[in-house]
Amino acid sequence: MPARKRRSVSRTVLLVGEGTTEQAFLQYIKSLYISRGCGVGVTIRNAHGKGPDHVVDYAIRQRRNADYDRIAVLLDTDLAISAPVRKRARSYKIRVIGSTPCIEGLLLKILGEHVPATSTECKKRCGGVLPVRLMTPDDYTTRFSRELLDARRDDVAELGRLMDCLCGSKEGSR
Repeated sequence: MPARKRRSVSRTVLLVGEGTTEQAFLQYIKSLYISRGCGVGVTIRNAHGKGPDHVVDYAIRQRRNADYDRIAVLLDTDLAISAPVRKRARSYKIRVIGSTPCIEGLLLKILGEHVPATSTECKKRCGGVLPVRLMTPDDYTTRFSRELLDARRDDVAELGRLMDCLCGSKEGSR
């Protein structure tokens, strides 16, 4: 029996979402931009909420389990991240990407919609604009095409930073 050809991974990325919606969005983006055998290994984890400090600490614990080339956390900015945790994130080279004020605000911004100031208003507005709950990667397919994400990447800073971390381009420029 011939030996199987092993796939090699030249770069590893860990993306940690604050909750289920972030995790589903990250998985959707991964499905669009990272193909099997492309040399990039992407792991997506859900920190299950509990605020920004917990999300960063969760990413640090995940880093202790495996060595990653890049790590980013996607979290809401409605709760402030403490200075010691922000410093710890920098020391572990974890990119903190904040969705203002929440993931629904980021999604509205990508769609070019008005983004309300509070998380509650964003969730309500998002429910009116998007017909699904956005809890699985498939929920993003109809409104968030690759073409839209490519077009909005430079206009939406959070999306650009996320894509830079995932795809590796423009890493030093942001």
